[in-house]
Amino acid sequence: MTVLPMPEQDWQKQLKSISLENPRELARAISLAENNASLQVGSTSSQTRVIGITGSPGVGKSTTVNALITSLRSQGKTIAVLAVDPSSPLSGGALLGDRIRLGEHFLDPHVFIRSIATRGHLGGLSATIESVINLVKLAGFDFIFVETVGVGQSEVEVMKYVKTVVVVMAPGMGDGIQASKAGILEIGDIFLVNKSDRDGASETAKELESSLHLSAKPLNWVPMVLLGAMEKSLGIAELIGAIEQHGESIK
Repeated sequence: MTVLPMPEQDWQKQLKSISLENPRELARAISLAENNASLQVGSTSSQTRVIGITGSPGVGKSTTVNALITSLRSQGKTIAVLAVDPSSPLSGGALLGDRIRLGEHFLDPHVFIRSIATRGHLGGLSATIESVINLVKLAGFDFIFVETVGVGQSEVEVMKYVKTVVVVMAPGMGDGIQASKAGILEIGDIFLVNKSDRDGASETAKELESSLHLSAKPLNWVPMVLLGAMEKSLGIAELIGAIEQHGESIK
């Protein structure tokens, strides 16, 4: 399908319409940017915290995002979620996967949730993710959570577009061995061993900590390893505290 160019003045008018109170115009701007790569969205000086949530399939990324939303909304924070999903081979749109787990927040006017199709782009994200993040920043949300598709050790593109990377892992899935090789071990600022009520969680956390001691460290941050059971909201306060702490360290 041929996408007709959008006049620059119309695009600028669209950008000015974006606000917390006008999520429909934000959604429209995202659709326009996804379908027309020529529409430019420059970076903006924003207080919005952009957090990447990544990890292998089945570790509980959506459950973690759901717990984060619930806790932060209780503090009066505004939240946007950009959930990157595999593309449908028929329509090219996003296959919503387990986004139903965020269903309780869909009617909250202070929570904006958008599924983004990868459209064949590798790295766990979509080709337009940077423009989409910048559009959401314009609205002025307190937090943006970028949830990647299930990734392996080489799909680490999320670190380019967010300030804090949370790598979610689970016991008994071989994550510790995978992470100790390379890839996500090197991009994570915070490692959450989810489903900590299962056997092997403490062992996975210890293996992670040992592996992290052998990897290069940033000058002002030592990656943290946390235990939690996000489905039960266990450890959510510690996770948010770690996110805040990392944000302060990179100012």
